[in-house]
Amino acid sequence: MMMDFQGMTNTTMIECDFIVLSEDYSRYLLQDGTILKVKIVVKKIFRSAEITPEGYPTGLSFDSVNAVVAVVPLALKGPPSKEPWDPRRDVGKEIKFEPQEEKVQEYVTNDGFKIMVKPVVVKVLKYDKRNIYGEPIYAATVQAITNVERFTSTATY
Repeated sequence: MMMDFQGMTNTTMIECDFIVLSEDYSRYLLQDGTILKVKIVVKKIFRSAEITPEGYPTGLSFDSVNAVVAVVPLALKGPPSKEPWDPRRDVGKEIKFEPQEEKVQEYVTNDGFKIMVKPVVVKVLKYDKRNIYGEPIYAATVQAITNVERFTSTATY
């Protein structure tokens, strides 16, 4: 099938079935003491049909969603906001953060590739409004660093 994925016009892409080897959260410490947990949940993996002389696909594409969870200190909690948060209207303030633990998520495709995805937080905004749990609302900008390895069995005969 001919599909256009991330600018790869007229490239034949193959959907790959896969298993999840690891998909743990990366953790970031925000300036206010909140721990932000982040992972990229990969739902579908596509690779180009064309393979390099080294044996790697010339292109990859993912269907994924970012899972972002805040573990908020009790001192920062308060009553939930009466008005819902509106990301198109509410103005957040950028908050500084430090990576605590950045995890690489790993997937193995049915055609022998190990796909590694590392979520990296590049910006966090904190809003004055609170969610239904009384926690401040945070929005994170997350980017993915990816790598591919040819997967070989570790079984012994």
